[in-house]
Amino acid sequence: MKTLVLIVRLLSQSLWSIGRLRVNPSEVLRQYFEAGVRSILFVSVTMAFIGMLGVYQTASQMAKVLPEFSVLGAGVIQMGIRELAPVMTGLLLSIRVGTGYAAEIGTMKVTDQIEAMKLSNVDPVEWLVVPRLLASTGAGLSLGVVGAVVGIATGMVVAYTGFSVLPDTYLSLRFVRMHDLTMGVTKCLAMGFAIPLVSCACGFEAEGGSEGVGRATTKAVVMSSMVVILLDAFISVFWEVVM
Repeated sequence: MKTLVLIVRLLSQSLWSIGRLRVNPSEVLRQYFEAGVRSILFVSVTMAFIGMLGVYQTASQMAKVLPEFSVLGAGVIQMGIRELAPVMTGLLLSIRVGTGYAAEIGTMKVTDQIEAMKLSNVDPVEWLVVPRLLASTGAGLSLGVVGAVVGIATGMVVAYTGFSVLPDTYLSLRFVRMHDLTMGVTKCLAMGFAIPLVSCACGFEAEGGSEGVGRATTKAVVMSSMVVILLDAFISVFWEVVM
């Protein structure tokens, strides 16, 4: 409950700072480079294997029922845009970026750097949370697009080499609607926005030296991963029922 209250407080203060345009563009760009650009290889390699395994397993099951693969690519592309790319990107961000945020802010907390910022009349939320919030949101969307493209491309290679599905057939968009695209984009943005809030809140709660930082980091990755799954479920249900 304490963490939830802190997350809400960080959210309100961050939105207030953004609304007043109290944002440091250079820090946002630096954080985007750390969260987005430095995560491209991590996300690409992971999504490449997921794309290959996903197509192989799906095609193998289809071959047992009816060896007809004309809809293989259309189904995989739809699932990649709606679910796989956003969720896996969110989980990977929580592992690589969220833990870094919690560890960095947690270390500053236990070494009294946060208190020093307050004494110097510097708002810790404005300086530490807002740039990470904006950068992670942009990185979530960018990495989601990269992950989807890589997963679809590697899946196409497996479909062609293993099941003789031509690229033109695999790249069919017959199942993909604007509904699916907007759902995927919404998930990427929501997860990219939520991860730094949760991770930074865990960092601000750290106490007790290096052990406290370790606990905060562990808590951050667990909570961030749970938030990613919950957001995926909520947005999926909302989009299907309401939209």
